[in-house]
Amino acid sequence: MTILSYEILLTLAVFILYFLYYRKFKFFTIVEKLEQHNIRNKLPRGKCPPSYPNGWYRLCRSGELKSGEVKEIKLCGRHIAYYRGTDKTVYAVAAYCPHMGANLGIGGQVKFRSCIECPFHGWAFDGKSGLCVNSEKLDPKVVSTYCYPDIERVTKNQKGEYLQKISDGEVKIKTYLVKELKGIVYIWLHSKESKPWYDLVVEQSDHLTLRAESVNYVNCHIQEIPENGADMKHFDYVHYSAMDIIPSWLVQLRWEMRTKNAKDPDFLEKMTHPVEKCRTYQKTIFDQYLVNKELIPYLNVLLLDGYVILFNKYKFHAVWATGFQMGPATVALYVKSAIFEVLFKQAIQPVEKFTQKVYHTVFTNNYLPYWLSAYLLHAELRQVIFDVKLWNAKIFSETLRYNMKTQADQAMLNWRQWYSQFYEGSAEFEKGLDVLEW
Repeated sequence: MTILSYEILLTLAVFILYFLYYRKFKFFTIVEKLEQHNIRNKLPRGKCPPSYPNGWYRLCRSGELKSGEVKEIKLCGRHIAYYRGTDKTVYAVAAYCPHMGANLGIGGQVKFRSCIECPFHGWAFDGKSGLCVNSEKLDPKVVSTYCYPDIERVTKNQKGEYLQKISDGEVKIKTYLVKELKGIVYIWLHSKESKPWYDLVVEQSDHLTLRAESVNYVNCHIQEIPENGADMKHFDYVHYSAMDIIPSWLVQLRWEMRTKNAKDPDFLEKMTHPVEKCRTYQKTIFDQYLVNKELIPYLNVLLLDGYVILFNKYKFHAVWATGFQMGPATVALYVKSAIFEVLFKQAIQPVEKFTQKVYHTVFTNNYLPYWLSAYLLHAELRQVIFDVKLWNAKIFSETLRYNMKTQADQAMLNWRQWYSQFYEGSAEFEKGLDVLEW
């Protein structure tokens, strides 16, 4: 009887430990808390390009937005309310109600399946059309619009009115184009309200499972972060260490890198991997991205081979990676080794002019133990933190000195030429922003 009770207790203990392990590591998150008195973004940055380039941006992870849930975000100089309607679709609209200025994302509720209701006076706006509506039939509300002739001086018009009527009719709120792909919701933001130039790739990754995510706050110009992927030389100085607790004379990391714009005529010739097993894997990924002809001008590709060096003598090919930067703020990095495959998705959310929120979302083989996917996130995040220390303290280089005899500096110049296309109209947009801050 005593033996049986010990067996029951032991079984229960095992189940409890596994439950705690499963709860912690099934989806593992690391969030860097923004310092309460954060002044890093107040550092001088030099002359910079506009802060909010045009393109697709991450809005949220699908699992973070339940049916009927409403949230708000400050993104690329815009205040946005977003929600998942009871029709399961995600919508995004300008945050402030045109009636009396309440923030729809704070206290607003989903109504009529696809609409958001203002928490102040109950006006409802359709997430598809932006129209203010009266009922489930989405019949438009007709209103009168008034404005101040001169709100800053509060002067009268010729009729002696402080508020003058300018129109009668329907009222609309601005809507944003939203797409939900592979567990992540994206929003298209363009300073001139242009339609999307390209679509993001729906990668063929059903064999990989969403496992982990990290969030970092970085204080720098947005371009500094994706530019890192084209900077071959910095790997030798920033990313040579495997772990702080392992001395460099014992284990070092070495990286060999190539990068190219997908539109370059010699792209396939220069970017095809020389090793057959890597080349075969690479082709399956290239076939997913290069078939999207509209994307190619806005696609920059990175090939990365990682080597482990023991005792400064023995060199082993450990991993090979292929990265796709789509537009100004989205990267998909495929990492392959002999025993596992990982997809890292990087997304940048510009919170303020020099404050970026950087996400790394991890998808791994479902047969990997949960602790291992958590460790892979830690390992990747460790390399990111090396970069963050530099980004937080550097200025943006306006005048550039390149050694054009080296492939590394040629790649940097080509990358900046490529990235500059995303700033069309951004300077004018930034000048016209209303600063809705107190």
